[in-house]
Amino acid sequence: MNILKDKRFRYGTFSTAMMLLAVVLFVFINLIADEFNRSFDLTPDGIFSLSPRSHEFLETLDRDVTITHVLQLGRGHDLTPVISQLLEEYDSSSRHITVQERDPNINPMLIHQFAEAAGIEGGIPDGSVVVQSGNRIRVLRRDDMLSVERDMFGRVIAIRSLNFESEITRAIHYVTQGDAATIYYVTGSGEHDLSQMLVMFLESENFVVREVNLVTQDVPESADILLIPMPARDWTDVKAERILDFLIDEGRAFIAAHPALEDMPVFNGVLASYGVAPINHLVLEGNANNIFQQHAQFILPNRVEHEINENLRARNLPSLMVEATGIEAVDIRRGSTNIEPLLVTSRDAYARVDIEETTVTRIPGDLPGPFNLAVAITDSRFVDRTYTTQLVVVGSMVTLNEVTLSLIGIGNFQFVLDSMRWLHGQPPSIFIPGRIPPGSGEPLVLTQLNVNVMNGIAVAGLPLVCIIIGVFVWIRRRHN
Repeated sequence: MNILKDKRFRYGTFSTAMMLLAVVLFVFINLIADEFNRSFDLTPDGIFSLSPRSHEFLETLDRDVTITHVLQLGRGHDLTPVISQLLEEYDSSSRHITVQERDPNINPMLIHQFAEAAGIEGGIPDGSVVVQSGNRIRVLRRDDMLSVERDMFGRVIAIRSLNFESEITRAIHYVTQGDAATIYYVTGSGEHDLSQMLVMFLESENFVVREVNLVTQDVPESADILLIPMPARDWTDVKAERILDFLIDEGRAFIAAHPALEDMPVFNGVLASYGVAPINHLVLEGNANNIFQQHAQFILPNRVEHEINENLRARNLPSLMVEATGIEAVDIRRGSTNIEPLLVTSRDAYARVDIEETTVTRIPGDLPGPFNLAVAITDSRFVDRTYTTQLVVVGSMVTLNEVTLSLIGIGNFQFVLDSMRWLHGQPPSIFIPGRIPPGSGEPLVLTQLNVNVMNGIAVAGLPLVCIIIGVFVWIRRRHN
């Protein structure tokens, strides 16, 4: 029994028990961690995590989606861990999403099928993400998911933002929307040519864009929306009748008006059928906060709260109206017609009545503002059932022109896109901001005092603390 009272035996037994307990705890914690697999994203911008907007969208997903990460084994790049972690988040966020990783050298036929289905020549580059649902597919190259800064020779010198989540979520949204809506761009009366950049922008968001001459043709049966630009000359009665017949039968239309140099009673008559008319005077802005580059005819309108403007407000994207006209409600209109402002001028705006007057300052005779520069119209009529017609009418043709891209970015195109989605009964397009990679923000600036304090802690403070702890333990053990 003396051995049980021996100090070395007791210390040895205690140490052994602690070691066994540590091993048991280590195994138990690992089993728990493996079962629940919880991780925490400590990056300032949350680059490894999905945003609440993506989670909300994924909760509503009702179609199966397969996401394939094309990656050669052992040849990942610096951002591969970010993409891989995000894809795991997608996989665990919805039972309808399946994530897989495929090596193009081991699965060449599969990668070839992806490229063929997406219409990509030359194969799919390493690091790409392929999103597929049914027969719809979208391929995201790594460069498509980055916002970069380039030098004068086109070489990448910095990564400004990581757009992995925003592009993958938009791709899932695209492949699960079903059949694309068809937009017909109306011609036949001297309208401007259709902007190919606008076509590409709309088709990237699941719209098909075609042209139709309504002077010689009927509205195609496949038409979901008519995109109607301001004509250079007034419509024929036949063209107006075809458009009205389409609208009455629950049609949808986006109409871009403009100050006209001549009377257009037929064109204006179609608009009046739905309660609005262009004032046909050039609108000038008098508030410096709503003027672009000090030009009174370059108007940055105020956005009214509406579903169409949600993305513009969330992303703080400006819209630019150049040489615009106001859209006003006519006095006599059906009670079934509801007109909602979308873009409006300030109260300091005014409309120039005398077209020969060249000064941009306000003069007697100008019409006082504010003016609606874009409106949304809903007309619901009950015959044998309820027929609902929807229109978006804007007062500037520049809304459809790519020239504004270099001035204000995609604000005008985003407005057109979300107008089309509203007209087709879809929610606004999904916007998820890019993430700033660690180290790309503003540099940390340290004063000399900060440097001295940090040096003191590292050189003297930490060693001193270790010495104090060691002395304390030594004294305790000596006395025991």
